[in-house]
Amino acid sequence: MSDRYDTDVFGEPIRAPVRQSPPLPPWIARRLLWPDERVAWVYGPRFHPAWERYVTHIGLFGAALGVGVVLVIAARLAAASWAEMPVWPVIVAVGLFFGSVVVLGLANGYFTRLVVTNVRLVILQGHEVCRTWRMDDLPRRLVRYRVGDGPDRGPSIDLDAMKTMLGTASNQFADAKTILAFGKSLGQIKRREDDRG
Repeated sequence: MSDRYDTDVFGEPIRAPVRQSPPLPPWIARRLLWPDERVAWVYGPRFHPAWERYVTHIGLFGAALGVGVVLVIAARLAAASWAEMPVWPVIVAVGLFFGSVVVLGLANGYFTRLVVTNVRLVILQGHEVCRTWRMDDLPRRLVRYRVGDGPDRGPSIDLDAMKTMLGTASNQFADAKTILAFGKSLGQIKRREDDRG
């Protein structure tokens, strides 16, 4: 039996289609990007629902707290005294409070992204910037320098080197644990470089 690879008519290997990186949602891009900053690559969750912006916003906690307080006040006004007030409004208010904390934690954990732009690398969790590195803050192995006269001249983040460090040459989807571990290892590599230099 011979080793054979699938080939097209010209004898070239058939390559699997390359997946584009998931887009950065416009509401995050408006908050995150500086003037003249462009997104080069996004590494993050596979699922991008329209309601992501609401379940990752700290306002969810405030809304749950407000609804709980209104519910308890309404129940108290309907009862003659605190002793005669039913217990269920308090239970629902406490459930809303803790439920919003759980939803915020899970949603911000799931919607963690590593965003590469033309000037920096950013780790986002939901709405919040978790960590950011400018070109000078990155390890030397992640920065490449382009020469010439075009607008892309100068330093840029080497996506191939970064994908190799992440261990994902073709897949742009990851969990928060992988992204946060990558951020921690970047800090350690940079410290070692600074100690040597």
